[in-house]
Amino acid sequence: MKGVSFTVVVPADPVVAHVGSSVILPCWISPPETAEALEIRWYRHDFNNPVLLYNHRKIQDIQECFRNRTSLSLRSDQSGGLKDGDVSLRLEKLTFQDEGPFHCYASGDTVYDSKVVDLKITDPSDPSDPSDPWKALFFTLLICALLGLVAFILYKCRDKLTGKKPAEENCEGTMEKLIKEVVEDMTMEELRRHAVEISIDRERSHPDLTVSKDCKIVRDGPEYNHTGEGFPYELCAFGAQRFTSGRHYWEVDLARDNTPPKHYWLIGVVKEGSSASKHRSAVTASAGFWFLCSDGPNGFHSNTDQSIILSLNPRPERLGVLLDYDDGQLSFYNVTERKHHLTISSRFSGSVVPLFNPGVGDESPLTILDCPEPVESAAESNTACVKMDVCPQKH
Repeated sequence: MKGVSFTVVVPADPVVAHVGSSVILPCWISPPETAEALEIRWYRHDFNNPVLLYNHRKIQDIQECFRNRTSLSLRSDQSGGLKDGDVSLRLEKLTFQDEGPFHCYASGDTVYDSKVVDLKITDPSDPSDPSDPWKALFFTLLICALLGLVAFILYKCRDKLTGKKPAEENCEGTMEKLIKEVVEDMTMEELRRHAVEISIDRERSHPDLTVSKDCKIVRDGPEYNHTGEGFPYELCAFGAQRFTSGRHYWEVDLARDNTPPKHYWLIGVVKEGSSASKHRSAVTASAGFWFLCSDGPNGFHSNTDQSIILSLNPRPERLGVLLDYDDGQLSFYNVTERKHHLTISSRFSGSVVPLFNPGVGDESPLTILDCPEPVESAAESNTACVKMDVCPQKH
């Protein structure tokens, strides 16, 4: 299929099966063409640890916990199999641990695509759908939250309703303010109370990156040959610090004096042990990556399952990152403008480390700033980072 464009197609709805039974996770390429010469990779959370890997016209690897119970299969009796572009996966002896997303990834010489099939496992001894009580609980809590929000708005607007004060002093932008308080619940000063020292783990950095001696500055190296085909997601540097709980904040400089802000960068966190890939479909949240990316003229985007496209104006010169491990949130801030940009909600497990990618082609490097924790006394705080517009940079 060299040079032929295709897309991966999967069912829109979850695939439901009983524990202990067998199931086929349908996946095929469109338009229908032979898939015998493609790389077919089924994986769950780790791209490099596939459930099943087919390449060079045969199955190369099967994950240990799926051995003797998984194979490529026909999605229907009418399917022509690999010759017809059918790359469906068969799973046998299902367990409750098998429930969740399965990524179907197909790659040719010049094109690749990936989609997710959601597998739901039910208990055959339970005649009702086990998810129904949870759905009822979810909608009950949602209704209670909405009623509470309405009550709070009415409380805020009580003066208007009684005619005591002009409307604009009480109700104008109340909903906007509430949303802002939920998303942007900390000032820059409060953010910097969670400041930590961050440096780059030189041993784990991509070999084509140039890292400073103090492990604070990183940029694309002179030997890196970028093909120009999209953002270089593989060009990553990993932080030396590991986090398993708590709140942690750091800042990254994206511009130098008399130079424009960087147009290409990627900043966030990654689950320790995850490996970067040049394919965007392999650096997803389910694979242990959470980040905000600036891709030049293509704009800003997150790597969440439903990608969030942002219009950031002005372009950030300094980015603040807050990792709230316990609450499962990763937030990004424009430090210079003192604005909140984005909060990604997820569920972290194990150790996560900072993630940096300087992109290619920018004059300015990516610089991690030293931002010491603020002191308590008012006199000392005048010289601390918490009272400054910028954090001092180590030289």
